[in-house]
Amino acid sequence: MSKQLEISRVFDASKEEVFDAFTSGENLQQWWGPEGYDIEVKKFEFYPEGIFHFVLRHQSGSELWGKWIFKEIQEAHKLSVINCFSNEAGETVKAPEDPFGEDWPEQMVLDFEFYQDGDKCRIDMVSFPHRASEASEKIFIDSLDDMQKGFGETLDQLDVYLKK
Repeated sequence: MSKQLEISRVFDASKEEVFDAFTSGENLQQWWGPEGYDIEVKKFEFYPEGIFHFVLRHQSGSELWGKWIFKEIQEAHKLSVINCFSNEAGETVKAPEDPFGEDWPEQMVLDFEFYQDGDKCRIDMVSFPHRASEASEKIFIDSLDDMQKGFGETLDQLDVYLKK
């Protein structure tokens, strides 16, 4: 069994257009997050060690705060971030036990690579725990199907955004 989340998706757009969807808070606010969630961007600094701080609000009223720390940016080729839960102030915090469990990894690497294939773009997305305990790695692996669904829905929203 894989110890990381792996998703590939093809979009009917150039890799520059797809990459651009990740490069501003205004763009991400229009599509980031799984089905049923709206996003509000609190901070967006698109440079290495910059922060993307946001809140996802579910239709039910629940909120999930998160942040990315940009680690590597290769224009129209690669984004690598540390993905974690946060509080309203932007401080890294443990994930909510419901639905994530008490041992959810505090930090995860999230890599996006962009490839041009004719007039289409393929994204290869990989995520895995960063500096995690054995228990955190296990809960991450046990949750791969749920993460496939959530990130799949997020990439569905990206597809809709790119078609506008």
